[in-house]
This record gives sequence, C-alpha cells and structure tokens, in this order.
Amino acid sequence: MQVGIALPHFGPAASPKAILDVARQAEALRFDSVWALDRLLWPLQPTSRYPGNREGRMPMVMQNTYDPFTVLTFVAASTKKILLGTSVVVASYRSPLVVAKMAATLDLLSGGRFILGLGAGWSADEFTSVNQRIADRDDQTDEFLKVIKLLWTADEPCFEGRFYRVPKSIFLPKPLQKAGPPIWIGGNSERAIRRAAEFGNAWHPTNRIGPSRLAEQMGHLRALAQKAGRDPDDIAATLRWNASPSLTQNFVAEEVLQRLQQYKEAGVRHVCFDLNIPQPSSLPVMLRTMEALAQHVIRRI
Repeated sequence: MQVGIALPHFGPAASPKAILDVARQAEALRFDSVWALDRLLWPLQPTSRYPGNREGRMPMVMQNTYDPFTVLTFVAASTKKILLGTSVVVASYRSPLVVAKMAATLDLLSGGRFILGLGAGWSADEFTSVNQRIADRDDQTDEFLKVIKLLWTADEPCFEGRFYRVPKSIFLPKPLQKAGPPIWIGGNSERAIRRAAEFGNAWHPTNRIGPSRLAEQMGHLRALAQKAGRDPDDIAATLRWNASPSLTQNFVAEEVLQRLQQYKEAGVRHVCFDLNIPQPSSLPVMLRTMEALAQHVIRRI
C-alpha cells in the first residue's frame, strides 16, 4: 500500500513555507505522494449541503484555498521523486483543453509524477460562479474525460460533443507519461463508480465509506469495467482519508494501523491522509504527525 499526505494549501496555516516544508518532509520520510484539493468559494449563504459531514456545512478551514495546479507546480520544482496529485479537481470548473494543457505541462516539468484526481462536484454556488449548470455535471464530466484523453493521445485531436468542441488541431506538449497521467475518479456515488469503471485508472472515494462497503463496491466496479470492455485489474482502489482530530491530537498508531490494514484487505492500494480536515492543524503538528505515521504506521503496513 502506498501512502500520501495532503499539502497545507488551505486554511489559516496555508503559506508557501508550510507547503514546501510538508512536501520536503514527505519526500524525506518516503511518503509516496502529496495532494492538493479544489475549492473556488466559501459561500456565506450556501445553496448546497456539503457532503463531507452530517451537518452539511463546509469546514471553516476551506475559506482560504490555493489553486491546486499552481501549488503542485510550485512543489514539483522543490522535490525529485514524490508523486503529485489532485484530490480532486472539479471537471466542469475548467475547460478540458485548459486542464489537459496544465496537466501535460506539469507532468513534463515534474518528470512524469502527476496524477489527475477528478470529480463531478457538488457546490451549486461554485457552478453558478463559473457559469455552469450543476444539473449537467455528470454528463459533462464524462464528456470532459473523453476530451482530455483524446488531447493527450491523438496526433490531430478533433471533438464534437454536447458540451465541448475542439477543432482539428495539433495539441502539444503531450504528457511525459504514456497515455497521460493516471486519472483517479473521486466520489462515493454510484455514478462515480460507473465513471471510474469506464474512464478511470483508479476509484478515489473518501473514508466515509468503510472497508467492507468499499470491498463490496469494488466488486461492483470490476463487473462494470468488464461490461465496458476494460480489464478490471487496470483500475485501482484508492482512498482519501479525511482525518479525524484524534489523528493529530491523540495519535494512536495501533488504531490507525488496524484501520489501514482493513482497507488494504479490501483492496486499497493508495491512501491520501488529509490532516487539515475537519479541523486545521498547525505546521508543527502536521510535521510531528507525519513523522509518527512514517515511523509507526507506514513502515508496518
């Protein structure tokens, strides 16, 4: 099992220094990856419920969020081997042509280290702010994926769809990774599972789904992949672990290790820990927690 850490690019502790300190520490401790999420707004009178907690309220820590692509490019210049991923960006917030260009460039500049985590989104307010219809998000995300894959692989891509059109063109640079960066499909919904089966290199739910349910849904995903003419073994199970406060305040290695082992047995191959959700962590706490994870958990998993 590979293990990554989310960068402190949002919340009161977010800063260039904090981002680089965590990225360099992650690489030194032999974490496998670092991650950045996508947040455009923190609406004062939200019209959508946040799906990440029972209250439906977006965490206060997300009020200040740096752009994920910019953050990962910044980190790429100061690291050598660690993987760089989005967990996750929302497809409809940006043109697939723009994302394909940013992702290909980042992949090249980082030496082939980029992973594109992608989701359909949930915030009606953010969709309104980018002049998109939230009602179209699922069909639009599927079409987005078709376009981005075409741009990365075709010599003279051309696309005519419901949401996107690309005239026959040269699209360069291509990503360094063959066929483009791996695409991880975020979301716990049935539609996300179907999307991962058809388009993804991995399914990337959050730890709101328990190990047994994840294993059950992976069986369903594999059946969908086979039906779509894909090899189910080409689609990995991954996980975004939005850590509870106990992970940073009262770290109990055995409890974390036991839970990780359950996810590993369920088929999870890569876990991203976010130490700033639901509550922010200071930089010293993050660094101490990372060291504890590396010493007492990662080496044993």
